[in-house]
Amino acid sequence: MTLKSELDQFGQLFKQHLNGNMKASLRWVTATAVNWDEQTMTATDSDELEYFDVLLGVGTMAVKPVLNTDCLIAIIEGDEATAFLLHADEAELIQFNGGSNGGLTITPTLKDNLEKNNAILKAMLDVITGPELTQAANTPSVLQVALKTAVTGKEMGDFAEIENTKIMH
Repeated sequence: MTLKSELDQFGQLFKQHLNGNMKASLRWVTATAVNWDEQTMTATDSDELEYFDVLLGVGTMAVKPVLNTDCLIAIIEGDEATAFLLHADEAELIQFNGGSNGGLTITPTLKDNLEKNNAILKAMLDVITGPELTQAANTPSVLQVALKTAVTGKEMGDFAEIENTKIMH
């Protein structure tokens, strides 16, 4: 089933729910097993009733709960086959769009390291673009002239706008 068809089905079910045709119920459960490859989990409620194949995500986000953590699941029209995870008290992993872009960066650490690299580059540029170094025969350093030519017109990176605050972690 494609993402679009899943979202269409979800939208139709939600619309029917709003019209009063379908009822959704919420249950607090404990995650007892997780199958991340299939993005499902098994859970039990306080009466030891088991819920199998609970979807760990609908659409672009999936959550892998820590085993034995409390979770809130939704069940549409009493059909446990359509149960899906709404919330997990603890998550081992939160994945967007299949995780193909890797993890989110830790922005303060990234900025600190980029600023350290910029400081090193700036120090090198100061030497390269500073007063000419002379060799024994009182001629400019060939290396300095070549490097000065190579960096002319280039700018240091500005990392002030690197953080996207719409997704926080």
